[in-house]
Amino acid sequence: MILARQSLTSCLLIVLLLALATQDVQAQKVAADCVNVQILSNQLATREAEAYCRYAVSERQKVEDFWGATWKEPIRIHVDRSYRISKALIPAHGGNRGFMEMPLRAVQNNNSALLHEIVHIYAPNDNRFLAEGLAVYLHQKLAANPAFPNFGKSLDAEARARLREIDSLDRLNGVRTPKPLSSVLSEESAYVLAGSFVGFLIDKLGLPEFRKLYETGIYETAYGKSLSDLEKEWRRVLN
Repeated sequence: MILARQSLTSCLLIVLLLALATQDVQAQKVAADCVNVQILSNQLATREAEAYCRYAVSERQKVEDFWGATWKEPIRIHVDRSYRISKALIPAHGGNRGFMEMPLRAVQNNNSALLHEIVHIYAPNDNRFLAEGLAVYLHQKLAANPAFPNFGKSLDAEARARLREIDSLDRLNGVRTPKPLSSVLSEESAYVLAGSFVGFLIDKLGLPEFRKLYETGIYETAYGKSLSDLEKEWRRVLN
């Protein structure tokens, strides 16, 4: 009985905290409103918010041109100094697709992973490895600014330096959203390897085949090869 009461109390506390967090976001003013993009912030100056909003519109268009119009609703970006990292995949997984958390300092330093997070809104996935890999790869390929994890450096070069950190991609491929890739490997290395591998799949084997993998999660269905075989090819290309 005591354990049941404690469990109920914990659940109520979590619900209360989530409700308070939602209220806090809702209390943020709409600092800028562009074409299907809203910037929510009490901390950005009007000029900053409007500039970031226009920037977000252009980055969104890049993602849509590449991936297709898989998200037609507004994108709401909450910019706040309390955020340590940017997030859109976790809110999407939790039923709040289209919402993004963005650290204030990243916006002001021009190193926000904005396009990366927009990819998560357009292409969320339960396979965290593939979801992050696609977002990292497309940020390098399309974005107008450098951002985590490679900050403008070559993904393949960064991946080559990290190959010894993991014997097989199978463990990363087994991570399911919302569990972080850092449960298997350091976050920076995991994101770099994921981005490089997804880039290999798309650039060498084609986007249609990758989309099939993204939909099914089964490498053999998309490529007629196992993850292990594809990883060996990727490693050979890097070396």
